[in-house]
Amino acid sequence: MAQNRLFVSQETLDVWLSNERVSVDGEIMTLKPEGQQFRLLTAVHFLNEVANGGDEQHLVGKVKDVAQVEGFGGELCSGSVILGDNAYEVVEGFVGEPLGPIAQADALASGQDLAAAALAAAGDSAQPEGEVDLLARFFLSSR
Repeated sequence: MAQNRLFVSQETLDVWLSNERVSVDGEIMTLKPEGQQFRLLTAVHFLNEVANGGDEQHLVGKVKDVAQVEGFGGELCSGSVILGDNAYEVVEGFVGEPLGPIAQADALASGQDLAAAALAAAGDSAQPEGEVDLLARFFLSSR
């Protein structure tokens, strides 16, 4: 199954770190206890266009890393991106690129699928619907 990128705001990452839900070593973030790793790139999530100039670039709702923003001429400035006559409100954070499959040795040894093994390690016995359900539970449990 293909793995998706994820966006983590700086505020969320700080909470996860303080609750020991993740560890970060350089640009690598590891989810605990699952072991899934992501390479982090500084990024922004575009919330809305605030200068009433329209959203010609169709950026609202999208996540772009800083190199992409600079590549199309945007300038990041404290919670905003300026692009020509447009100004966007953004949330600063990181985009995580999955580095590989989650270690499955324990799950396979016990006859469980990967999602069930991760939930069992977290103390949850309910069967997830799939990876999306597992990731949603991780996010919800970190609030």
